[in-house]
Amino acid sequence: MLALWTATAGTAVVFAGAYLMEKTRGANWLRGPVQLLALIPMAVPGLVLGLAYIFFFNAAGNPLHFVYHTMAILVLCTIVHFYTTGHLTAVTALKALDAEFESVSASLKVPFWKTFWRVTLPICSPALIDISRYFFINAMTTISAVVFLYSPDTRLVSVAILNLDEAGEPGAAAAMAVLIALTSLSVCILYLGIGRFAERHTQRWRKPS
Repeated sequence: MLALWTATAGTAVVFAGAYLMEKTRGANWLRGPVQLLALIPMAVPGLVLGLAYIFFFNAAGNPLHFVYHTMAILVLCTIVHFYTTGHLTAVTALKALDAEFESVSASLKVPFWKTFWRVTLPICSPALIDISRYFFINAMTTISAVVFLYSPDTRLVSVAILNLDEAGEPGAAAAMAVLIALTSLSVCILYLGIGRFAERHTQRWRKPS
């Protein structure tokens, strides 16, 4: 569940943030700070990130205290933890697009959302698939940050492996690890099929006739 939610929400958040930074005009002064914030998670260890989430969300006076010990905080923490790589991938894909797409669509009075849906998303679909796969696989195996944030109702398989090993049950821990590996392999094969489908239907313009 964590990997599925992280792959879905993380891809949407990362691409939306990259799009707003690269394709919008009128707030150029924000680009530097936003780029810095997007790069900070790469420099923050997961251990520090997990502890920071405990201190922030577990504070008695915090109105967001209800998020603590829920799946939402695990998804949020995982997205932030692996945000940088997805952001750089999305920015690279958007920089490869002609900068005049939005200007031409605006001059033709085409709504920006239609250009986004019919031009930007299809062209960037390989990058979106890569970002989603990256989030999913990392969410399946992450431990360092989420080990401080789970509850009995949101215990993760990766954390269960750690607990089983500490309880002196290496066989059960190894079986759990094999399940993670098989799940990740199956999902990678699924993403490979989705990528092939997207390439056939959205990337024909890249191939010479």
